[in-house]
Amino acid sequence: MGTQEKGKIRSFFEKAGDAISESGANLKHSSVNMYERLIDQRMVLGLTGLSRSGKSTLVTSLINQLLQFDKASMPGFSPVLGGDLLGVKLHPLEDKDLALFPYQKSYQSLCEPLSAWPDSTVDVSGCLLELRLRRKVSGLNPLKHKEFSFFLEIRDYPGEWLLDLPLMDMSFSRWSTQCHGQCATEPRLSLIGSLLQDLQAINPLDTVDKEILLSLNERYKAFLHNCKSGNTPLSLIQPGRFIIPGNISDKDVLSFIPLFGCATLSDAQLDAADENSYYKYCDRLYKRYVTEIIEPFYKTHFKKIDRQLVLVDVINVLSAGPQYIDDVRQALANITDSFSYGHQSRLRQLFTSKIDQVVFVATKIDQVLSEDHEAVRQLLELLVKQAYRHAAYAGVTPYCEAVAAVRASVETPRGTQNAIMGIQTDGDDVGYVHPKIPYRFPESADEWLQYINSVSYTHLTLPTIYSV
Repeated sequence: MGTQEKGKIRSFFEKAGDAISESGANLKHSSVNMYERLIDQRMVLGLTGLSRSGKSTLVTSLINQLLQFDKASMPGFSPVLGGDLLGVKLHPLEDKDLALFPYQKSYQSLCEPLSAWPDSTVDVSGCLLELRLRRKVSGLNPLKHKEFSFFLEIRDYPGEWLLDLPLMDMSFSRWSTQCHGQCATEPRLSLIGSLLQDLQAINPLDTVDKEILLSLNERYKAFLHNCKSGNTPLSLIQPGRFIIPGNISDKDVLSFIPLFGCATLSDAQLDAADENSYYKYCDRLYKRYVTEIIEPFYKTHFKKIDRQLVLVDVINVLSAGPQYIDDVRQALANITDSFSYGHQSRLRQLFTSKIDQVVFVATKIDQVLSEDHEAVRQLLELLVKQAYRHAAYAGVTPYCEAVAAVRASVETPRGTQNAIMGIQTDGDDVGYVHPKIPYRFPESADEWLQYINSVSYTHLTLPTIYSV
């Protein structure tokens, strides 16, 4: 046997050895994770929600509160109250394909003299926290304790991507028809402008003109950005990657548009369309979007979640009016329909993950008086009723809570009423008298108008007892 042949054989066995070692390491890591899951010493928390619900701020606050548990105020966290939390460490992520949540950057932005809210989530990220705990050990000595580590992995996702999950079970023609119905009614009708007529003018059976298609695609993306921007953003935005693409290598997969003309054609007519037609061309891109973008995202990340938080900015939605209420309600229903809820056996948890607890959270509760917190929580229950019923049916008891990731306001007397006051990001004082939060959503247009107009904004000097 020649030297060259011996070299090839040696190279083959070296590579095989490396592969076996790497597989062994991955198997060991997987086995450790399985063992930790089996004895309830590891949990993956999915933190999800709609756009601008405060996900990044809440994750930052949660990490900070845990790292500073000996100084923080966590009256609802029993390990702290019982003195069983001994220490918390922030570790590098074990999943090297998952970006690290930018905790330090987000925390510093909140601590600057002119503080700013953390950047919005633009990709999947996560963090791993080790909680060192103490628990009593059964036996003759009731005072004997045992220390152990509980690992909490937090995963943060762009809210817009969540709205894509229902597309896995929706055909392109059905999605196009749904988009047409949404865009032909308010509030989208006022935002879409002349693009509505231009999309209606496209015959799905005509031969595709790629220059026209590209132009309409760019205008449709701009329309979705307009839906998200402003003081009262819409929630049901699809496709989510059109405005937050993330790390996509082939951007051509984002080049389709909804074809409003599909609503006037039968399935047989669409199936018989030429391969170079608008319909067949966009249908292929849509299917690629589902199989190459949505499904891998769902399988890689959502299948690993054990517990779920869904964040909703109820107060902003309440101030926006009934059309925005319906939009958020539908968006939440679409999201929760895509998750798998239910209890399962310990052995099944080793091989497949199911969410066994879900909490819907009304965020930014510091924007209203403390006496109205319960009303906001009950409004959230009404808002997510459809999603709530779905989760409960699968054997899970969902909860609704109201929280503020950062207390950025103070209550102060204002005549016969109390006012909410704080400091804007530009450093100016701001205050307002908020109307009484109702325990139900207004039913008539007059009720909505009366409620929205009853918010009284002022620019007053903050009381000296308050500091940011």
